[in-house]
Amino acid sequence: MAPGIDGLPAAERDVDVSGPVAGFLGSLAPRQLLRMRMGLRAFEWLPFPWRFSRLDPEAAEDFLRKLDSSRLPLHHDLLLMGKLFSTLGYAVAPEVEARIGTETSCALADGTLPEPTGSLGETEPQGDGEECDVVIVGSGAGGAVAAAELAEAGLDVLVLEAGDHYDRDSYPADRLEAIRTLYREAGLTIADGRPPIPVPVAKVVGGTTVINSGTCFRAPDSILEEWRSEFGLSWAHDLDADFAEAEDTLRVTQLDPNRMGRNGQLAMEGAEALGLSGGPIHRNAGNCVQCSSCPYGCAIDAKQGMHVSYLPRAVAAGARLRSGVEAQRVLVEDGRAVGVACSARDACGRRRPFTVRARRAVVAAGGSFGTPELLLRSGLGGKQVGRNLRIHPACWVGARYEEEVRGWDGVMQSYYVDQWEEANGVLLEATFTPLAFGGAWLVGTGREHQQAMLDFGRIGSIGVQLRDSSVGAVGLANDGALRASYHLNNEDTRKVIFGIARAAEIHFAAGATEVYPNIPRAGVLRRGDLAAFEAGRFKPSELRLEAFHPMATARISADPRRGVCAVDGSVNGTAGLYVADASLFPTAVGVNPMMTIIAFAKQVSRGITAAADRPGRSSAEEAAGAVA
Repeated sequence: MAPGIDGLPAAERDVDVSGPVAGFLGSLAPRQLLRMRMGLRAFEWLPFPWRFSRLDPEAAEDFLRKLDSSRLPLHHDLLLMGKLFSTLGYAVAPEVEARIGTETSCALADGTLPEPTGSLGETEPQGDGEECDVVIVGSGAGGAVAAAELAEAGLDVLVLEAGDHYDRDSYPADRLEAIRTLYREAGLTIADGRPPIPVPVAKVVGGTTVINSGTCFRAPDSILEEWRSEFGLSWAHDLDADFAEAEDTLRVTQLDPNRMGRNGQLAMEGAEALGLSGGPIHRNAGNCVQCSSCPYGCAIDAKQGMHVSYLPRAVAAGARLRSGVEAQRVLVEDGRAVGVACSARDACGRRRPFTVRARRAVVAAGGSFGTPELLLRSGLGGKQVGRNLRIHPACWVGARYEEEVRGWDGVMQSYYVDQWEEANGVLLEATFTPLAFGGAWLVGTGREHQQAMLDFGRIGSIGVQLRDSSVGAVGLANDGALRASYHLNNEDTRKVIFGIARAAEIHFAAGATEVYPNIPRAGVLRRGDLAAFEAGRFKPSELRLEAFHPMATARISADPRRGVCAVDGSVNGTAGLYVADASLFPTAVGVNPMMTIIAFAKQVSRGITAAADRPGRSSAEEAAGAVA
């Protein structure tokens, strides 16, 4: 994959790639390692009767080209696996970054550093357990906001987070180490299916808000109306005040078109030339004008993740945070949740039992993977737990420009086009991904792929995000580990193709000479190719997709037969147990979900506070009476 051309170092000869990748893989769980071993063995024996590792360099490169042009999904999957890991190790080498010219930095408009945030206090778990009024499992957008709301209402709150605490003074400098430590399953959480879709989520204090792009959309009115009319969320149209408060707390600001970077400006110019609806993105980073480290944690914490916003606010109101604590099951007595059985890490890195007792409520806020995982292990929530998974399938549509784009300058996610959001469920966002993540999506293999790396500074990119109708599920494997499955249906496949074509039109309108649709059979698109491309019949397995927004696995509904939670977020069948994260969403929200998660967490917190003021009757019992 990296033979070394035109000043780029050769892998293994000039820079060590396999060593860092081997170290990275060594930290993975056994199930993930088994998947890798099976893939590598298939790769090794696919050139039968020869073995890939024994081919000479020219034959090996020719074999990679054959995989790239193959119509078999297995070949594409294996090649993508090879490109992902070889590029991940290669692209972070300083010699490679220096030759290509990429830089990773963050800066405010005035060149200053953001003011330090409040302390999170002592985060190490002490002893064999603690007591509180409310225990919250998870510290992301849902858990952190619920903690602040409940602590400020006078309740004794304890927040548990399986990951560790990092901030601008401690984010790992090594990129592979950052991925390994900030992400659940080292970023290799996969929704199995055709195609298999990576769904990276965080495992860190602050949750995925630490490593997301900082994009802040309010939930569309049409989606809220759907949730109100079809799922009984009577409060769905009463969220404006909650959105406004969150925008103020998170310093949400619309990007200045003059400062957002050339990648966003090209998308804007193309959209305006075509008369499309869109605009600069609102972000929770104040006057940040340079950010290319978002997936590794904001280098200066200008982005207001939960660890520098709502969590310090919660701690200032008396809440406590404990990191490195893994919740294993909810404790239930007489039909009521009374705490959480956990394991905590000691000073030597060993796990030990840790039990939390909660007098008022238990709140699951571990996200759409972590919350159903906890409920399933606890045997709670009924048959709907883990079902209805939505993920916002997404793909990268790159294009080559004659001018310098330098997408790492400016803001990583910068401009949106919502022209087709309502009718087609397609949202386009100008998004530039760091080379370590995005390099695997560049065209070609071997020398062709290396030439694409050298041209990285002339690449513009637009992300296609789909409000999916496809449905997946989250469950537990035989070894107790989380397992996600998801199958893209034909209708959603057509919508993705539609979105790719629209992104290509924008690129061409902005002056691109060629577009990369990220579908091997489609090749490279040039002006005049779009009609034939859209008329092509592509299978779901031919698409190369990612997803960043798992939702709906513990969905809320006034009808207990259709969901896991009542309209106040309480889990059906268990008093004192609530959910406060994206797993509550009845369906896909269609836009980046952080602001909607915050609004839902505020609604759930109000119900918990009201129940605490009415000790004679739980919120779950109130909701059951209302449904009856």
